[in-house]
Amino acid sequence: MSIIAKKTGRGTYARRLLLAAVTFAGALVGFGCGPPGIEHRVSRDCAPYDLEVEVDDRAMTVMWKSECDRIISGYNVYISERPIAGADPAVTPGESIEPYNQAVFAGDTDPSDGVEHFVAERLENGVRYYVSVRVVFPDRSLSPPSGEVSTVCGPRREIELATRYSSEQDGFSLGKNMYVRADDLSNDLYFYSKNGRDYLASPDRLGGFLRANRFATLPQCGEFDAVKRYLQQGAYPATADRIAVKPGDWLLIATVEKTHALVKVLGFSGHDQGRRVRLFLAYCPAAGELLF
Repeated sequence: MSIIAKKTGRGTYARRLLLAAVTFAGALVGFGCGPPGIEHRVSRDCAPYDLEVEVDDRAMTVMWKSECDRIISGYNVYISERPIAGADPAVTPGESIEPYNQAVFAGDTDPSDGVEHFVAERLENGVRYYVSVRVVFPDRSLSPPSGEVSTVCGPRREIELATRYSSEQDGFSLGKNMYVRADDLSNDLYFYSKNGRDYLASPDRLGGFLRANRFATLPQCGEFDAVKRYLQQGAYPATADRIAVKPGDWLLIATVEKTHALVKVLGFSGHDQGRRVRLFLAYCPAAGELLF
């Protein structure tokens, strides 16, 4: 071995240098240190996970987790009216669907909780949106998509209804997202008490020309997320034109247009004509959907 090494020392050393240079150059390209990458190239790791969406009036907050052992530039958030994440990960949505964010989203300002938060506005109520997220790397390549969430924007708010005919705030229009009178043509529900019991009722009880909405008390109680999950197990029929209520009850309202509202009774105050009910409302303006 020593004799051969002496005879071919320079040639062997040169070949080793060349092989090392080629290997190192290949490693640089493999780790993104070579020429600039092609936009929309997909990296098959670092996909965001645990995607959740909270909607509101013409807006949504997209939340996800991300763990990646590579340097990243940020994230692309995709909000589309058609499914986009179920296709082959090698085909990125950027080829046909631009991300909602015009610039790469670097992440929120509170990384300590491990959850990213992105607020999207200027959306349309009643439109079914499909939401997913991808990591963006410095060479502009993308991770595979997160799981995809389907959702519908609509108002989320607390209201307080006065007893029928006792105030200008004795009715509420879900579609207009505003207080109206109990006998207004756009009213969706009103409140009254009788014989020591409290009721929410459909406007058509006040006159056949008013809206004929229907109510149901849900057997599920607890937090909003638990009730939403319960509703996703199947439709729950709302058939009553009035319903007795107590604090903590969750109700489903079905409107004449087949849209739905999820309502929680938060509490009561006052007596007789001064009695009021405080409600949390989540409205889904998409007909036939129970997406809250």
